[in-house]
Amino acid sequence: MFRWMMVAACASAAACASALDGGGVESSLESHSYAFTNGRWYDGSEFEPKTMYSVGGALQSARPSRVDATVNLDGGYVVPAFADAHSHRPAAPEFFADDTAHFLEAGVFYVMNQGSLAVHHDDLARAASSRPGVDVLYANAQLASAQSHSVDLWTRLVERGAFQGVSAGDLDGNGYVVIESSADFAEKWPGVLATRPDYIKVMIEYSEEHDVRKNDPAFFGRSGLDPILIPEIVAKAHEAGLRVSAHIETGADFHEAVEAGVDIIAHLPGYDMPEEADADSYRIDRDDAARAAELGLVVVTTTILSVGISDENEAKLARIRDNQIRNLSLLNEAGVTLAIGSDSYNQTAVDETLYLSELGVFDNATLIDMLSATTPRVIFPNRAIGRVDEGAEASFVVLADNPLKNIAALKTISFRVKDGTPLAASPRSMDREPVAPQGAD
Repeated sequence: MFRWMMVAACASAAACASALDGGGVESSLESHSYAFTNGRWYDGSEFEPKTMYSVGGALQSARPSRVDATVNLDGGYVVPAFADAHSHRPAAPEFFADDTAHFLEAGVFYVMNQGSLAVHHDDLARAASSRPGVDVLYANAQLASAQSHSVDLWTRLVERGAFQGVSAGDLDGNGYVVIESSADFAEKWPGVLATRPDYIKVMIEYSEEHDVRKNDPAFFGRSGLDPILIPEIVAKAHEAGLRVSAHIETGADFHEAVEAGVDIIAHLPGYDMPEEADADSYRIDRDDAARAAELGLVVVTTTILSVGISDENEAKLARIRDNQIRNLSLLNEAGVTLAIGSDSYNQTAVDETLYLSELGVFDNATLIDMLSATTPRVIFPNRAIGRVDEGAEASFVVLADNPLKNIAALKTISFRVKDGTPLAASPRSMDREPVAPQGAD
C-alpha cells in the first residue's frame, strides 16, 4: 500500500513529492500537521500569497502548536481539487488502480460515476478504502427501457469481453434495469435499492417520439423510458433520500426532466445531433431554463463528448458546437447551476473545461469556479470542499502557472494534497495491486 513520508522540511513541493515516491514511514493523517509555504491561494477571484496549514485533514491559517513537515510550494497557484460530474470510471475492480491514477494525475479528486455494474459496487468501495484515491458516487444500474442506449451499450461492451466474469444474461438488474410500466417499476424498485446506489440514473431518450420508437427495432439504442414514469421514479427516489440524474437527448427530454423534478441533467441536448436533424429540437426552451434555475437543478456539460462521436465530421461538429453555445449561454443567463463532466473514458473534466473555453461562453474565472468549486459541491453538497480557506478539507492542487491568465495552466499540476496529506509526484507511481472482483459470475 502507498506509504506516507514524514519529512521535517521540503525545499520545494517537487522535492517533497519525490521523497514520498521513495516510500517511508506509514502513519495516519491525524498524526500529521503540515505547513504549506510560498503558495498563492485562490480566493474565488484572485490568488493571495500566504502560508496555510493542514491539521487533521483540514485547512487553517493559524500556525498549530506542532508542525511535522513544511512544504515549500515554490510560488505555485493553489486551487481546490477538481471534480468530474459525468464519468463511467472507476469501471470495475480490475481497473480500479489505473482508473484512480487517471483521475489523480489530472487533479480530479471527486467523481460521479453515471452508470456502472451494480455487482461491482461493494468491491469498488472496498478497493477505495484500501488506498488514498478518488471519492466516487455510483449510480449503479441505470433505469431504462428495453430499447435504451443503456441496453445497447452494455450489451456491446460485455459481448466484446470488456468485463471479467459478466455475460449479457447478467446485465438486466446489473448494468441496467428495464422498466416498462408502473407495475414493473413497483416490482423492481426494491431490487434497485438493494444494490445501495448513491443516486439514481434514468434514461430519457427522444421522449417526444416515445410511442413511435418504443417497439420499433429500427430505434434500438435510441428510445428511453416512458416519460409518464419519470415523475413516479423521481418521487420514489426522493422518498428514499436519493437524488436523480437524467440522461437526455433532446430539448423535449430536457423539458420532461425538469417537469419531473430530477436533480441533475447529465447532458446538454444534442451531444450527438444527426446532420439531418432539425436543430430546433435540440434547443432548450427559455421557460424550461428558467424553471430549472428556480428548482436548483444542475446541468452537466459533456461538450467534449461530441468531438469523439462526430468521427472527424467537421460540418456535424460545427452544428453541434453552435447548439452547445446557444444552450450554454441560455442556461448561464438563466442562472442554472452548471457542473463540468466529460462522459469520456480517456479524458476528464479538465479536458472538458479546456474545450468549454474554446466555445467562448465563459471567462477563465468562471471556468475555474465550475471545475474546482461548483462541481465538487454538486457531487458532495454536504462537505467543506470546493475552496481552499479556513476550515475547508485540505484537498487541493498546485499549478505552475496562473489559470486566470491562461486556462491551460489547469494542466500544469506540480503538487497534489488529498485529505491533508501530500500525494506522490506521479499518481501512477503508487503501489497498485489489482482487486479481484467477487460475485461477478
